[in-house]
Amino acid sequence: MMLTADISPDKSDTRLREAHHRIANNLALLAGFVRLQSSQVAKAKRTLTIAEACLMLDEVGVRIETVGRLHHLLGGRHNSGLVDLDEYLASTCGILAQSVCLNRPIELSCDAKPCTIEPERAGLLGLIVTELVTNAVKYAHPAGAAGRIDVSCCRPRGGDLILTVFDDGVGLPEGFDPAVDGGLGMRVVRSLAEQMGASLDFASNPLGLAVTVSVPSGEAGRSASASTAVT
Repeated sequence: MMLTADISPDKSDTRLREAHHRIANNLALLAGFVRLQSSQVAKAKRTLTIAEACLMLDEVGVRIETVGRLHHLLGGRHNSGLVDLDEYLASTCGILAQSVCLNRPIELSCDAKPCTIEPERAGLLGLIVTELVTNAVKYAHPAGAAGRIDVSCCRPRGGDLILTVFDDGVGLPEGFDPAVDGGLGMRVVRSLAEQMGASLDFASNPLGLAVTVSVPSGEAGRSASASTAVT
């Protein structure tokens, strides 16, 4: 007996078009990141150190791998059109541990509860985690002391999805306003959160920084196109 997939040609074509559209949007978003990073380097008007250049290339590589991993999961074992966010975030943290955290005294952990979510929002959350972890690696322990970064995610039944990135570093500088201040990483995080209609909360003290992203459930929380410009 021959077994065939229960996907009509029309459905198959629709999913293929959606996949191509999603890939195009994500590649456009990544290109925007690189252009912004290039612009930031040019404005600084100074020569990068070898360590700074290596970290910058690591950041670019992680963003590409994060998006690539999302598309790998979408082409995986089921055709629901949703992403297992816990698996995706664990994979993203694994990529970060082997890149921006590698050869640094940083312990990175991920505790994401089982949850499925639309690919667009999953991709934006993966990129937010990438930026927040990278920022923590750069700034949490300026003296180079050992530290930890904890990523957690859960969605109480019927409630908002809550993503938190915590580091045990020195916290935000005095007078720093996370709503408007910061470099490229903070600008990217704010822009991505805005695309999802998500709120950001920064709890900072000399013993650490916890950034919480609250993503509304339901139609109100559905993301805009991932091709929206990061400004």
